Amino acid sequence: MATRTAQLDAWFETPLGQRILRVETQNLSTLLPQLFGFHLVQIGSIGQGQLLESSRIRHKWILSRSLDTPSPCVYAHATALPFANDSVDVVVLPHILDFEDHPHEVLREVQRVLIPEGHVIILGFNPLSLWGLWHWFLLKREVAPWCGRFLPILRIKDWLALLGLDVVTQRTFFFSLPLQRQHFIRTAQQLDQWGERWLPTMGAIYVLVACKRVLPLTLIRPRWQQQPVLVTSGMVGMNRES
Repeated sequence: MATRTAQLDAWFETPLGQRILRVETQNLSTLLPQLFGFHLVQIGSIGQGQLLESSRIRHKWILSRSLDTPSPCVYAHATALPFANDSVDVVVLPHILDFEDHPHEVLREVQRVLIPEGHVIILGFNPLSLWGLWHWFLLKREVAPWCGRFLPILRIKDWLALLGLDVVTQRTFFFSLPLQRQHFIRTAQQLDQWGERWLPTMGAIYVLVACKRVLPLTLIRPRWQQQPVLVTSGMVGMNRES
């Protein structure tokens, strides 16, 4: 049986998956141009690099378990990134946390390889949405995207905080129903307009941007630089006794 991540990659080739991919690419085009550096890594092969097109970072890598991923690609596991500590400027996680067996370990590895003040962008399916309701009814179906966990945003934010990653951007988008048929597109556009206006936190997809916290350095002054404290109360007492 294909892994859940492989099923998700195949689902993104469907008409509905392609619609989601286009919307996600549009949203990232408002975020990636603001993030600079030398190295960008996407974990997972969703979009085959399409999600990263708006980034100004020159060196882009896709980390994948599939040998069919176009180059430049790194073949590795998300829980064992083949990068040095503090070496990557931006990491993009498109739906990886929902479909990996150990999502917290993935975030721990991301935190390790990010440079101080580096950024991670997380895309995922929002459980507090119409898609989340759909997921609850189809929970036992072993097909993507319903075989994923749909992790709560608050839980992911808690994990990020524990790892020293501060959320700087959060929003949801795509308010359409999870229907593949093309003649629902007009209705989908109306739902998007209504959702953005009245239920902005209940989009099917969420995006979180977090920055790696820089720990402040506490300078320890040498002893010879510390000013001695003159204590006179005891001396006064001794004079009085004499």
